[in-house]
Amino acid sequence: MKYIFTCIAFFFIFIIKAQERQNYNYNNTPLSTIIRDLEDRHKLIFSFANDIIKEKTVTITNKEALSLNALLFILETETNLSFKKVSNSQIIITQSKAFISNRILDEVIISSYVTTGIDRNKDGSIDVTTERLGILPGLVSPDIAQSIQLIPGISTLDESATGIQIRGGSPDQNLILYDGIKLYNTGYFYGMFSLFNPFATQKATIFRSGTSAAYGDRISGIIDITSGDQIPEKNEGGFEIDGVSVNGYVKTPISEKSALYVFARRSYSNIWETPTYTSYADKIFTNFGIAKDINGNILELETDDDFSPETSNNRFSFADISAKAIIKPNSKNSISISGLYTRNRLDFDFDGDGEFVVDSLITKNKGLSINWKHQTNDKQHQEITAYFSQYNSFYQNNELKDETGNGSLDLSEINIRKNDISDIGINLSSITQIKSTHKLTLGYQLSYTDVNVIISKEEPFDNDMESSIQEDYNLKNAVFGEFTFNLKNKGLINTGLRLTHYSSLDKFLLEPRINFEYPLGDQLRFKTAIERRNQPISQLIEFNHTELRLENELWRLSDNEQFPLLTSNQISGGLLYHHKHLNIDIDTYYKKLIGLTTFTSGFSNPLENLEEGKSIIKGLDLLLKYRWNNYKIWTGYTYNDITFQFPNLKDTPFKFPGNNDITHAFRISNTLKLDTWQFSLGWQYRTGKPFTFVNSYEIKIDADGKNAGVVNFGPINNARLPDFHRLDASVLYDFNIESGNKKLKAQVGVSALNIYNRIKPVNLTYRAEVKPLDDGGIPKPGTSGATREERELILEQVIQRFSLGFTPNISFKLFF
Repeated sequence: MKYIFTCIAFFFIFIIKAQERQNYNYNNTPLSTIIRDLEDRHKLIFSFANDIIKEKTVTITNKEALSLNALLFILETETNLSFKKVSNSQIIITQSKAFISNRILDEVIISSYVTTGIDRNKDGSIDVTTERLGILPGLVSPDIAQSIQLIPGISTLDESATGIQIRGGSPDQNLILYDGIKLYNTGYFYGMFSLFNPFATQKATIFRSGTSAAYGDRISGIIDITSGDQIPEKNEGGFEIDGVSVNGYVKTPISEKSALYVFARRSYSNIWETPTYTSYADKIFTNFGIAKDINGNILELETDDDFSPETSNNRFSFADISAKAIIKPNSKNSISISGLYTRNRLDFDFDGDGEFVVDSLITKNKGLSINWKHQTNDKQHQEITAYFSQYNSFYQNNELKDETGNGSLDLSEINIRKNDISDIGINLSSITQIKSTHKLTLGYQLSYTDVNVIISKEEPFDNDMESSIQEDYNLKNAVFGEFTFNLKNKGLINTGLRLTHYSSLDKFLLEPRINFEYPLGDQLRFKTAIERRNQPISQLIEFNHTELRLENELWRLSDNEQFPLLTSNQISGGLLYHHKHLNIDIDTYYKKLIGLTTFTSGFSNPLENLEEGKSIIKGLDLLLKYRWNNYKIWTGYTYNDITFQFPNLKDTPFKFPGNNDITHAFRISNTLKLDTWQFSLGWQYRTGKPFTFVNSYEIKIDADGKNAGVVNFGPINNARLPDFHRLDASVLYDFNIESGNKKLKAQVGVSALNIYNRIKPVNLTYRAEVKPLDDGGIPKPGTSGATREERELILEQVIQRFSLGFTPNISFKLFF
């Protein structure tokens, strides 16, 4: 009993303390920073639309202590915003009445939904605001691609920053936009690093379900990134160096009505290979391990291209630059022009058994967008966005062997794989606020997509060459409408309809969308969403020609013959509880995907015949988050049951686990702020990825008199790799550097991934083919081997990808 009274006494002292006068000293401090400070000092929760606090700064140098109410009054005066205290622990920030009618705001239902800087909106979308983002486990910079993986239902199978799966969908099923530019590649170093400069990603809006009708062409998640659109009052910039790259930015006002942003980044591994880089390189370039059959027998591969750091060399570099010009001629018009260029290059070679192999991969992204926002009156505004996006991937593999027996190496084989995409389009939308609770959105979208694929194999010594060239295009016309009804009790009914015509399919496709949220009380909300979506382009596996299989996915347009349209029907529903510092969110979902093929990414064994199938995804996402003073803890859990059905595949069950079926995924994270120090620790776990076992393996003599391994695979995805788990930590320290009469803000960060250095395989792929008799083929017993069906399947390579080992990183940031 004495303990209970002591706790109650401390509680009341805690409340009284929050109302005491305190000293506040802010010198041109961003409002987002002040909000974080007040949340920590007074145990408050601020709810607001991210757009209205962007670029706002405040200066308060009162020598006398202020009460919280007095401080809020000063903030209202300085920012022209309204700070409404709805309870002892919650404050809602809105624009003052004079400005509310000038734009339509997204309403934030939960600020700091997962952690500081990750907020949930009324329509179910989630905003990740970089400048407000708190420390995260294992990260020294607020990387958007890594940060969103804290949200339940969003994960990767390979620890990458770009292989993002949203509620069971594959990475190519996500629509990713940067300032309206559609992106087809978002990573460097085989996706381990995001191509988004942390300084250039002001905010990202993520939809897991309940997608707006304005978004189309993909069947999974939406990641809509913006670099910002505010005109700074004075020059500002920043610089950062970490264990992989150096980057920086400058934002400068050209006039009171215009500004220019410039962001740039480059890796420096060609100058110095840090322990951070070495750890990532070991993960990427270690592609072999002990392979066994279902009985535990080791597979002795005669042609396996295994290599080690001692017998190989790699040279890797990436660079990106983006810029944005902003013009606001008056209060009713805003124009922005945004450009993006990224380049990733890798050169790799190794000495194998009597051969020298050289690989070179270059990927590029180029993009340009022009956006015009116009406000007709207090209740209506329009938006036009024109964009151009280009993606180029070039992969060349050379093999050198002693073909003549004279002891010198000859160029015996050249493999080339090229994939180019050009996408140009224009989006128009008009939003009308019919009443204070009614909003109507109408829009039209036009785009042209051109896709080229070149695959070739040349054997110069034998004067033999085979190649495949494919060029396809798609012209899209889409109209959409959306009606939003905001209930007086803060509920939401959002209905949308999208009608699209794709020329590559010559079809009209209808996509209805319904999103509904209803408060069951002050703290509890019910939510549900139903939607149908289509995707006319996807990534497929190319199993031939390229030897090392470092990257073998190609973008292909859907047609009426070989590559089907992807279609998804999905429904989700759940409950959201929010009270003071506690958030509980539970969501269940059901998705049916039609249009998968045996060339879909993720099959561990080659399925050379193209067959069509479908997938059923059942899942549950759970989030628990609690904040106590300066300490935050959150856990996320995802359950998935993903099954594939390919009825025309021989010797295959009617249903089998999908390639990305991760049954259980769990993550727990902690953060603590002590003055200028921030600490974070996180642990994650997930079940292993499905793969196909080898039933039998036998060394035989092929038609050329050489040893070759004849393989027989078991049922597809009938086994699982080991479970994955790792522990990550990070520490940040903020301080000031005196520079004349100015104080420059600086930050040092230290992080570690996989602290206990547990390394296990996270992916396994077999390279096997049925060869002609004159090229090393083997006839099946009792046959002549004249037809493909009469020849054996020969296993040539087992490619294993392993988890990242212990990976330290350190960063230094300076802001001016």
